[in-house]
Amino acid sequence: MISPKSEALIMQGLIYSSLSALILTTASTAIATPINSQQLDSSLSSQIAYTINVPSITNSGVRNDTHFIKVSVLGMSVEDIMISLPNQMERFTNVRVVDGSGKEIGAKTEITKERLSITFDQPVASGSSLEVQLTGVQTKILDGRVLLYGVTARRSGLAGEIPVGTARIDLPFKNSN
Repeated sequence: MISPKSEALIMQGLIYSSLSALILTTASTAIATPINSQQLDSSLSSQIAYTINVPSITNSGVRNDTHFIKVSVLGMSVEDIMISLPNQMERFTNVRVVDGSGKEIGAKTEITKERLSITFDQPVASGSSLEVQLTGVQTKILDGRVLLYGVTARRSGLAGEIPVGTARIDLPFKNSN
């Protein structure tokens, strides 16, 4: 025969397990119940457009002994361009900045061992492009290597530098014959 105390413990266990099963069933049913959602009108979703307007590098390379970096100015006008010089660069003789038509853009330059800073006399307007040309470049690496120039800019109306990208310059192999 079962004692009254044991009978109470058995009843208590049945109640707790039934209650747990009821809570679990209710919770899983609530999770599994589909919710009627409103479908997006496809004509509205096709009208949504995301446009990112930031300066970007559009081209870079070598012409004779001149390294060039082309930058497309988008979003806001650009006041300054800063270029991190590769460690392998020994020197260059001149810096020139031109617009898309080849006309020189007025600017002041400041050169350190690690960086070239170009401050434009007038901000370069959004929608235009510019090309930074480094002439007479001498490097301390063998032919056929890659130079990476990090480019940042300061845009009109914003404090601080924004990243523009990394210009890759592949040095050509020279024939020693």
